[in-house]
Amino acid sequence: MSIDKKLQRDVLIIDDEKDICEILKVYCENMGCFKNIVMAHDGITATQKLRNQKFALVCLDISLPKKSGYDLIGDVEAGNINSKDNILVVSGTLEKDLIAKILASGVKNFMVKPFDEKQFQEKVLRILSTTKTEK
Repeated sequence: MSIDKKLQRDVLIIDDEKDICEILKVYCENMGCFKNIVMAHDGITATQKLRNQKFALVCLDISLPKKSGYDLIGDVEAGNINSKDNILVVSGTLEKDLIAKILASGVKNFMVKPFDEKQFQEKVLRILSTTKTEK
């Protein structure tokens, strides 16, 4: 599956662990298809970024300070410019009940930590190839 590298996309990485953000940033940079890589370390900051900018990909941790990742999914629903199809839940703690709640909210993409760069990039390519991007 290839991705058009001429399309400039933005990605938002939301995780309270700065090390995870840096790793995901490098993974995204290595893909060569993102123009801007934006980071947020808590739910409130992430909410503001989601309201102000359209992202081709949102990497979302569920366990966040100030506002949970699950609550952020609800924000995307509330007339946001971003789509749930572009959300990739990246978490180390995904219990069956929580996965069911997230699926019921309309988010279909998950990765459980730890994972490697190849697994991450394959998942991201699937998300980017199935979502519509505006030029």
